[in-house]
Amino acid sequence: MEQRTGTMPSTAVLLFPGYPGVLRLREEGGQPRYELAGNFLVRARRHLADEDIFTVMVDCPLDRWSSCNDAYRTSATHAADVSDVIGLVKREFGARQVYVAGTSYGTLSSAMLARALGGTIDGAIHTATFTDPGADGHGAALRDFDWSEARVPQLFVHHKEDPCALTRYAGIAARRGELPLISVTGAAGVRGQACEAFTQHGFVGRERVVMRAIADWVKDRRVTSPVGVECPAAGALSSCRSDQAAE
Repeated sequence: MEQRTGTMPSTAVLLFPGYPGVLRLREEGGQPRYELAGNFLVRARRHLADEDIFTVMVDCPLDRWSSCNDAYRTSATHAADVSDVIGLVKREFGARQVYVAGTSYGTLSSAMLARALGGTIDGAIHTATFTDPGADGHGAALRDFDWSEARVPQLFVHHKEDPCALTRYAGIAARRGELPLISVTGAAGVRGQACEAFTQHGFVGRERVVMRAIADWVKDRRVTSPVGVECPAAGALSSCRSDQAAE
């Protein structure tokens, strides 16, 4: 859980990282340990936590650590497991509102949970959404998915230059219907393969501004787009929001 010191936030955002989505959360030497530290949602979660919002990383169950696959993520068991997490977050941490957020392969979870937990969650955020999975590959359930079937507020966040063939910007722009989309521009410190976390696919160099734009939507349904552009000069319009370096 990520909570800003000295605050008592009442809105929880449950985070579902990208492939393979297995955090392997554990305790070592009295300290929490986990995998996928470089994943966008994991590494940038501190920018989402504020006086109103705290974040919760959601791992796959122990018996799914070897394969937290489509069969599980599309199942009633997954929805029931996450519903249990939501109950715990409300009882133990005082959450009054709960959102789910996925990135890349994690958007399979955020999409399915938006549809399955309509009476339980307050909204869903899909970042770098799977739009073009192979017919037999991971994420295939999103190939023909209709997000409008969910009865909760939803937000898409996508980099206009996402290089990953599974998560094309053109794909979500065409398929989102009337749902809001925050488009992201710019990057810094790009490295790695197209579908990895430190490219535009993982919003590298734009972590803070993306998370703050998500927070604006969670709190006020305010959509600022595009985000990530560099301001032309000091004193530019307040709508010009930027990150100047990778974080």
